[in-house]
Amino acid sequence: MNQIMMNSPKTLDSGFRRNDDISEFSIPICIIFAPSCQGLSKPLHSIHWSLPHIRFSLDINRGMESSRVSIIVETARRCLMARRLIRGKMVIDCTGRPPIRNGAVLIEADRIVSVGKSVDFSVKGVEIVDCGDQTLLPGLIDCHNHLSLDTRLKEHLHHMADSVPELTLRAVETLQIDLFSGVTTSRCCGDKEFIDIACRHAVERGKLPGPRLLAATRGIRASHGHGYVGYPFNGPEAIRSAVRENLKAGADFIKLYLTGTLKGKSGLPCYLSKPEISLAVEEAHRAGVKVAAHCIGGPGLDWALDLGIDSIEHAYCVSDAQIERLNGSESLLVMTPSPFFAEDRIVTLPAGLDEGFRGEKDLVADRLAAVIGSGVPFGIGTDGRHGGLAQEMRYLKELGASAEAVLMAGTRTGAKVCGLEGEVGTLETGKIADMIGLKGNPLEDVRAFQEVETVICRGELVLQKNR
Repeated sequence: MNQIMMNSPKTLDSGFRRNDDISEFSIPICIIFAPSCQGLSKPLHSIHWSLPHIRFSLDINRGMESSRVSIIVETARRCLMARRLIRGKMVIDCTGRPPIRNGAVLIEADRIVSVGKSVDFSVKGVEIVDCGDQTLLPGLIDCHNHLSLDTRLKEHLHHMADSVPELTLRAVETLQIDLFSGVTTSRCCGDKEFIDIACRHAVERGKLPGPRLLAATRGIRASHGHGYVGYPFNGPEAIRSAVRENLKAGADFIKLYLTGTLKGKSGLPCYLSKPEISLAVEEAHRAGVKVAAHCIGGPGLDWALDLGIDSIEHAYCVSDAQIERLNGSESLLVMTPSPFFAEDRIVTLPAGLDEGFRGEKDLVADRLAAVIGSGVPFGIGTDGRHGGLAQEMRYLKELGASAEAVLMAGTRTGAKVCGLEGEVGTLETGKIADMIGLKGNPLEDVRAFQEVETVICRGELVLQKNR
């Protein structure tokens, strides 16, 4: 077998064994059979490798001695370092600069090298990915999701009590739905049994297709409070333990459930006490992680702002005074309009809840429109409506958001909510090569987000339609 490059070859009996972890390699590997493998009927059952954290696993035919097998592990640097030029009719980099007509993005491995006009790039030694008439922009960021929550299911909230295997299989499916809809970063705001951590690891190791994941692990709620995806904890010490256990499990941020989702007749009670919230924020911030709070309004939202919670999720009943406070605050807002606006979602709610959501739609529309009109920056999330970020964007446009504000919510502001503004959210030199191609121009028609033609995640082309 011809070998293109030889660079410090290693054999199985000189260093590598079955299921060896070679994650210290920062580049792809080529597996090449040496002559001593000739004549073996089934020398290998499986070879696996992935980016960016490369794992190498090798199952050897049990009937042969490892000393007879010689495998050259090639550090194929030239393969990794190959540059690709992604060309489109227009590039919107989401930095605030004007769109680039007939633009292109040059990437190397998983990073952006340069952004500009196509004619300014040399094509020598560069792989061309021609996206034709598509508009290129940063990969979308879903700031509020739950992997194993699927609003397509009848009485979907009750399905959060399904078995762990069922929840896990559902999460695997929804991850792929999200990725192919253009979402390259997803913030999981709570899930069952640390499923989000397992999925995050699988995605990072290349074993599962999906967007980059930020995991909150268990949502923290009071025993008498809201939170189908949460777990009950009562009292400051229980809250402290829950936060620390989540952090030990690998949580990227902490999720608290402060209020319910409907105003109802009881007003807007906050189910966690202010000391409990304060302790959770203190523990999380000491560890350098952010805190997100499910909170629609009332005293809980005031406490969230008082205590420095990093993101307010939903804010369906936010008051004018609270909007004014948000405008001068470091806390960011995440909007999730579809629970009140998507009838096909409302009909899958448990019996009795559907009328509550229909009944409060006008109130929520008024409050979200007030937020949009105030200029408060916001991210956007689907809250279990996988593949539906385009619809959430359309609702925001209908509530008065400009096309540019909608675009920023799904990219640049979303990155800030996630604490990833230095890595994703815009197309700039040095940032991770997450980008999508749309059939239309989202600055002219927000419905363009419904027609994702190309998806590039971490520099890998994972979807390219009609080419």
